[in-house]
Amino acid sequence: MTVPKIWLAWLCIIPVVACAQRSYTIRGEVNKLKNGSKIFLIYEIDGNSVADSTVSAGGQFSFSGRIGYPVSSTLYLHKNPYVEKLAPKEQMDYFRFYLEPVVMHMRAADSLKNIVITGSQVNADQDTFRKMRSGVDDKFTALNKEFAALPAAQQADSAVRVGFIDREKAIMDELYAVHLAFARQHPASYLSLISLSFVAGQEKFAAAAAEVYAGISEQLKQYPLAAEIPLQLESAVKTKVGQLAPDMELLTPGGKAMKVSDFRGKYLLLDFWASWCGPCREENPNLVALYDKYRSQGFEILGVSLDRAAQQQQWIKAIADDGLRWPQVSDLKGWDSHAAKLYGINAIPASFLLDPEGRIIARNLRGKGLEDQLRTIFAKATY
Repeated sequence: MTVPKIWLAWLCIIPVVACAQRSYTIRGEVNKLKNGSKIFLIYEIDGNSVADSTVSAGGQFSFSGRIGYPVSSTLYLHKNPYVEKLAPKEQMDYFRFYLEPVVMHMRAADSLKNIVITGSQVNADQDTFRKMRSGVDDKFTALNKEFAALPAAQQADSAVRVGFIDREKAIMDELYAVHLAFARQHPASYLSLISLSFVAGQEKFAAAAAEVYAGISEQLKQYPLAAEIPLQLESAVKTKVGQLAPDMELLTPGGKAMKVSDFRGKYLLLDFWASWCGPCREENPNLVALYDKYRSQGFEILGVSLDRAAQQQQWIKAIADDGLRWPQVSDLKGWDSHAAKLYGINAIPASFLLDPEGRIIARNLRGKGLEDQLRTIFAKATY
């Protein structure tokens, strides 16, 4: 998948839901695998990270287990990158796919990255979706190349960046339309739930998403992920500027429960980020400076991480490395975070600026835009 890299980190949602479990089997054959090569299967389910491993013999390997629904998964050769640190510039052979409760056959001549799957409808649907969105991906790639070719001075120019971000958002709208088209054309595909979940929180597309959701198969609506889509559709309305911000409770790294409503009486920036999000980390020094400048005047930040359970230590390290002194919370469920669903988040960094009564007064302010807004607020405020 191609994603824009200029400023926003738009990512597809990876669902994590719970339901009755069924058996899955992977039967793999990669001709050039050496005997004894270790292969890791990594995925997350119900907020928990699962890691399995096996060794190859005669170019063949296998996995089996039980899951209740398709989950985004990865095969890694030789190392589990979440446990073993990679050497500088080390390249891994890996393969991303959807693990579903069926018998799946995987074949390749030389490496994991070239695997072809048979026996899996979800992965066949994923191939169809990739073809549908290929034109949009090409536009993202071209835009990134155009930006990268600019002199450094132009890349740093705020007017130039705003122009590229506007074009990026327009392409993103095309991607939302592709997701809706796929879901409309494949009303029985589990990937249609994923597509609808990706689009549902977008105000511009909420009505169309609701219409498509009404037409998906009744079997799909039995999945817990389907039950969360109405919540996301509501988020498009409930997170408009002027609305009272939805309350939620999440835990700090130390296990303390915190709510949005705990910050009544202060201007609060609700900052959605993650340790792995480059644009989020780039913005953190700006937030640190603004926090230091305005905290004594009634400004607070609540960081909401979309890291996963397997990334908890990376999250904690990023907080320390970036000098983030404001409260941080997460449920460590990545894109399936309840907070992300409640606020319609499918791209980070994302933020909501709340007034002392808890009403949303601005969305997705960063850099100079956020600085200007805070300067205006505290020039008028009396503390």
